[in-house]
Amino acid sequence: MSISITLSKTGDSRIEVKRSVFIGRSYHISSPEEASIYLAEERKKYPDARHLCYAWVTGGEASRQKSSDDGEPQGTAGQPLLELLTSNGFTDSLVCVTRYFGGTLLGKGGLKRAYTDSGRQALENGDPVQLIPALKWREHCSYPVFENLSRRAGQSGWSLGNVDYGQDVSFDIMVPEDAGDELIRYCLDLSGGSLVLKDPVNTLMTGERISVYG
Repeated sequence: MSISITLSKTGDSRIEVKRSVFIGRSYHISSPEEASIYLAEERKKYPDARHLCYAWVTGGEASRQKSSDDGEPQGTAGQPLLELLTSNGFTDSLVCVTRYFGGTLLGKGGLKRAYTDSGRQALENGDPVQLIPALKWREHCSYPVFENLSRRAGQSGWSLGNVDYGQDVSFDIMVPEDAGDELIRYCLDLSGGSLVLKDPVNTLMTGERISVYG
């Protein structure tokens, strides 16, 4: 089962190296166009900053990536930020670092370390989580069956949502791909054969929080 990583919220960081200030920011994005919107907002926020370096990756069938040094020496900013994303398995994520120059040259090694540290902290503060391939069904059942299913879902890490209480209970249920057969069997046994899960939708669900390395 393949696992990707994405951000569950916006993350921030701020470090100072020899009076240069590096302000990091990370975002979950759904498209390159959304990345451009966030970057424009960052430029407006810090109009007098010397550099705004960034990297982003998007997933899906049209997987894309981009990075920019924005005037810093080649390979000292955008590429290290992109390596943070790709080496950790991020998708649909943007990390950018705004730099206020402090008057002291840091050298290529110093710049790379500063941008990497700022970007890593911004990603960590964005609460990165696993994205796990999953199966999802929209189903309905009696109240007693649903009560038992809810208890089992809480114990097994299955996700129940969009619950509608009417004459019976309608709901979405989502599980990791490798738990699909277990859920199907459980529903059949629990309901005496009346709750039959068919034709699931392939989707993604969030898993454990992870740490960022680099």
